[in-house]
Amino acid sequence: MGLADTVSSSHPKALRAFDRFAVRVRPKLEAHHDGAFADEVLAQAREELDRLVPELPYIGGLGNAFTPVIIVNGWVIALHRAMKARGKTAADTIQVCAEVTDDFVASAPAGVLRTAGRLMLGPFAKWYFRRQAARSQKRFYGEDFVYELEEGDDDEISLVFSECAVNKLYEAQGVEELKPYCNFFDVTYSRLMDMGCDASETIGLGCEKCALRYKHGRATEVPPTLRGVLPRT
Repeated sequence: MGLADTVSSSHPKALRAFDRFAVRVRPKLEAHHDGAFADEVLAQAREELDRLVPELPYIGGLGNAFTPVIIVNGWVIALHRAMKARGKTAADTIQVCAEVTDDFVASAPAGVLRTAGRLMLGPFAKWYFRRQAARSQKRFYGEDFVYELEEGDDDEISLVFSECAVNKLYEAQGVEELKPYCNFFDVTYSRLMDMGCDASETIGLGCEKCALRYKHGRATEVPPTLRGVLPRT
């Protein structure tokens, strides 16, 4: 079953969501390259996504907190294919996506972001991800994430993945060059939400597991692969 088979993420909706993303991507492409490049890349990326949507894995729809991650990475793959066709690297693609993400998250007031970051590591979040992690261990969907929740002190949790759906997707789509950058989004929002994420352990870099280790208030670690790729690093 493909992601487009779900009611909430139908093919037309997936394309419309990408169109909204493209509005934010365009000025970044123009800044790094030029307007003609942006037009060509976004036109091809939409065509790529049109073909890709039916191939995106179904991992439980709205019942899975990480379904949006699959959708967004479909956008990343489509954009990367269009940029790669014009001689650009995976790092070039991720730089643009990271700049868009940074602008989008930073558009919220800093105080709101910090409060949201604390809530995302609080008791309700721990309860929610404890249930989600237990569900993932049942392996209902072969292309899903499989992970455990490790709980520390207040405002401290770790999501430790033995299987990563993003890396599986990159492999299935033949874009393994994106794997070293698979956690750029986690590092981006963590920096702005004061969530103190350490994402240095990742399957995309050859580690046995992916780990997202959060502690509210500490500095977010920026993995070496993302230094110079994420804004202000």
